[in-house]
Amino acid sequence: MTNLRWGLLAAGTIAAEFAKGVERSRHGVLTAVAARTAERARDFATRFDLPKAYDSYENLLADPEVDAIYIATPHALHAEWAIRAAEAGKHVLCEKPLTVNAAEAEKVIDAARRNDVFLMEAFMYRLHPQTRRLVELIESGAIGEVRAVDVTFSFDSGANDAARLADPALGGGGILDVGCYCTSLARLVAQAATGTAAAEPTSVTGMARLTGRGVDEFAMGLLRLPGGIIAQLSCGYRLSQDDHIRVYGTTGRLSVPKPAWTHEMRPPGVSTIVLTPETGESEVIEIEATEDVFAREADHVARHVADRQAPELTWAETIANMRTLDRWRAAVGYGG
Repeated sequence: MTNLRWGLLAAGTIAAEFAKGVERSRHGVLTAVAARTAERARDFATRFDLPKAYDSYENLLADPEVDAIYIATPHALHAEWAIRAAEAGKHVLCEKPLTVNAAEAEKVIDAARRNDVFLMEAFMYRLHPQTRRLVELIESGAIGEVRAVDVTFSFDSGANDAARLADPALGGGGILDVGCYCTSLARLVAQAATGTAAAEPTSVTGMARLTGRGVDEFAMGLLRLPGGIIAQLSCGYRLSQDDHIRVYGTTGRLSVPKPAWTHEMRPPGVSTIVLTPETGESEVIEIEATEDVFAREADHVARHVADRQAPELTWAETIANMRTLDRWRAAVGYGG
């Protein structure tokens, strides 16, 4: 397994979460951070005892002692800096969504391919043991044939984060910010149920509450997936809802009251999946995570860097999800 020297491109909240994960990883070390101002970069470097702090992203990419770049900018900047990182010969872990649309995602993947570097979209929940156990239960036929899935990821950001999330120029909106988890999970269920790789819906419809700038504050989507599976999705950044996953089959259902993407599931600990058969008592299945989810993510990159793609999050998987998000936003009349 390759040991990676990480550079953080941006110094916000999610970059700090990932930095904590790298500190706990087995095969990663924090080497440098870049921010838009020297003061912000220095403060972040001091906080995490990083040896280097840059006041420009270009200087970070030019550092020969950085192997891999974690991109944690607003969504609209992902494509530019992922491409520039690949062209600099750096491996890339880019926060979700990889870009703001499928066309941009294709360009990022092409850059990774041309420059022979690793690239992965940072859907850390896909690496959590809870998610893997959910897939195993579906594949084993624990609830018979899957018929429907219901996924919600929605919160009220308050005034501070809402400024970023409401800005169409930054790729704002609930669908891109957290609806991407909903589409990813629903598609994963269909893949597990049917054996389909990088499953995409045959039909996408939806409705949303849009701001005056055309950005979705909260949205609902309805997908028809392979195997005739129907997915109901709900997401938003200005509406607090109970996050959950529910999968319905011909002989029972699976319920995840706290999905792996929630803040409570990020540290090591125990999560649950409730299996309710059509007849009989419900069974609470406990899943122990022994590692921080971001540490697991950093080590997953190190494990597969020579492959250039990660098996759980291939480039085909990313493109399928981006195309689904494009269709959902179009269906609700997104104007960003």
